[in-house]
Amino acid sequence: MKNLLIKIRSIHPKQLQYSVLEFIFWATFAAYYPFVVVFLRNKGFSNTIIGTIVAINSLIVVFAQPFWGIVSDWMQSVKKVFIICLTAAIILLQPVPFISSAVFVGIVLALVTAFESPLVPLLDSWVIQGIKTEKNLYYGSIRLWGSIGFAVMVYIYGRLIDSFSTDVLFPILLLMGCLTVIVCIGIKTDRPVSSDGVNNLNFNGLLKNYAYMSFLIFAMVIIIPHRSAFIFLPNLMELVGGSDGELGMVFTIMAISEIPIFLYSKILIRKFKPLNLILFSTIFFILRQALYLVSTTPFHVLAIQLLQGPSFALFINGAVYYIDELAPPELKATAQTFATSMFFGISGIIGSYVGGWMIDSYGLRSIYWIGVFVSIAISVLFFFSLNINRILRRHSIDI
Repeated sequence: MKNLLIKIRSIHPKQLQYSVLEFIFWATFAAYYPFVVVFLRNKGFSNTIIGTIVAINSLIVVFAQPFWGIVSDWMQSVKKVFIICLTAAIILLQPVPFISSAVFVGIVLALVTAFESPLVPLLDSWVIQGIKTEKNLYYGSIRLWGSIGFAVMVYIYGRLIDSFSTDVLFPILLLMGCLTVIVCIGIKTDRPVSSDGVNNLNFNGLLKNYAYMSFLIFAMVIIIPHRSAFIFLPNLMELVGGSDGELGMVFTIMAISEIPIFLYSKILIRKFKPLNLILFSTIFFILRQALYLVSTTPFHVLAIQLLQGPSFALFINGAVYYIDELAPPELKATAQTFATSMFFGISGIIGSYVGGWMIDSYGLRSIYWIGVFVSIAISVLFFFSLNINRILRRHSIDI
C-alpha cells in the first residue's frame, strides 16, 4: 500500500487529474451512449422512429458543438463551459424514463444533446491545451483511462439492465454526473489564455483552410457507416441471438481494444505523425463493415469489436492532434468542437435516419454493404486531396 502511494505521488499532477476526469466521465456516459437505442426499442418505437430521433439529435450536434466551442473560446475557459453543459445534460435526462410519447422523448433527448454533445470535444480540447507545455504528457496516455472507465462500467450496466431494466441507468447517471462535476472543480488547470484575445476570432480563416475543411469532409463521410453500425448494434445482436447483457460485453470489448492505442499514443504520434495514423485507421474502418456482413453469432460480433482500437481510437488519436496543428491559437476549442459536430453530427443524421430506413426497407445487412463502398471511396478521395493540398502549398510558396 505504501509503495502504491509513493507511485501515485510520483505521477505528474496533470496526468493524474486529467486521467481521473477521463475515467469518471466515460464511466458516467457508459450508462448513456451504448444504451440509448436499447432504451428506445424497449419503449416500443420502430427502427424508423428511432433513426429519426437519433437523426434529430445529430442535427442538434451540428449547431450545439460549434456554439459551445465559440462560447468556450470567448470565455477563454473550457472548464466552466464543460461543467455547465454536463450539469444541464444530467438533470434533463432524469424525467426521460417517465415519458411514453415518442414526440416528447425526442424533444427531451434533443435538449439533452444540446448540452451533452460538446462534452467530448471540450474535454479533448481541455486535455490537449492543458498538457501542451508538458514534454512528457500525451493525450493518448490520459484518454486511455476513459476507455478503461467505459469498459469496466458498460459491462456492469449491461448486467444491471439484464436484471432490471434500462430505467435503472438514469439514477446512476445522476450520481456519476455529480462525481464528475466534483472532479472537474478539483482541477485548477484550464486552457491557457490566448495572446490574440477574444476580439480576434478569425472564423473565416478556419473555414478557408483547405487542409482543415478537406479533413472534415473525409471524416464526416467515413464516420457515417461507423455511426450507423454503432447505433444499430442492438439490432445486430438481436439478429444473431444475443442478449442485452452480451451487448454490454460488446461495448466492453470495444473500449478495451482502444486501450493499447491510447497507451502507446506517444510512440505512435512521434513515429508516424497524426495524418498517417488517420490514413492507416481507414483500413480497419473498411474491414469492420465487411466483417459485419458475415457475422452470424454473438461471438462474431464480440470479436469484431477488437477492431475498434485500430479503427476509431487510432483515428481519434490522430484527429485531435491533426486538428490542433491546423487550428489558429485563438480557435483551438472551436476547431475541435466544429470538427466533431461535422463528423458526428452530420454523419449521425445520415447514419441514423437513412440507416433506420434502410433496415426497415431492405434489412440490416444493407447498411454494411453501403458502408464498405462508402468507406473505400472517401478514403481514396481523401488521399488524392492531400496531394492536391501539397500542390497548392507549393504553388503559394512559389508565388
